Amino acid sequence: MPEDAGIKDQPSPTGLSFFSVKALLVALAFGLAALAVVVAALTIPIRGTNVVTDPREIFTTTGAALTGPLGGVLIGVLAGIREPGGVVYASLLAHIAGGLWMGLAYKKLVYRYLDMPGICGGWIVLVLVYYYVFVIPGFVIGQSLFYPQGFIESYGAGTSLVRAYAILGGGALPEALLTTLVTTLVFIASPRRLRRPLW
Repeated sequence: MPEDAGIKDQPSPTGLSFFSVKALLVALAFGLAALAVVVAALTIPIRGTNVVTDPREIFTTTGAALTGPLGGVLIGVLAGIREPGGVVYASLLAHIAGGLWMGLAYKKLVYRYLDMPGICGGWIVLVLVYYYVFVIPGFVIGQSLFYPQGFIESYGAGTSLVRAYAILGGGALPEALLTTLVTTLVFIASPRRLRRPLW
């Protein structure tokens, strides 16, 4: 029987299953932590591009997963609003999409059906999907739409979206693996009540 049986799907005290004041306050804290990482310029350049990476995704993935879709959007906005290099719209597109994914998928696909240690396996899949289905494609598409000159400078003239995705995805792999490792260890170390979604 899964852990927290009987309490996993209790409705929110507000009566709205997607809204919780506590979840939004926690999302604000995680989002501000992600923003602080960017403001502090804790960045690493991705080789072969003009794009940089940073550890903000540790806060973005975990916070969005715990606080749901509204929390995921709030965290996505705060994580993307101060992108190094000035490609803010691309970053917002990527992080809001990723935040929505984590906010919905953790509760609906992993927490609802899995017990520990299965939650960790499900979490690893969620984070990799976050990167390679939402954040990296969102960033590449956002660059091509909103910053075409920056897209050329980052990936080269005539580069296709698929090629740009491959370049950025390859460069972001160490970050994706580090984020996956760190957040998985956090889930392993956290007591049951801290793994429970807040919405």
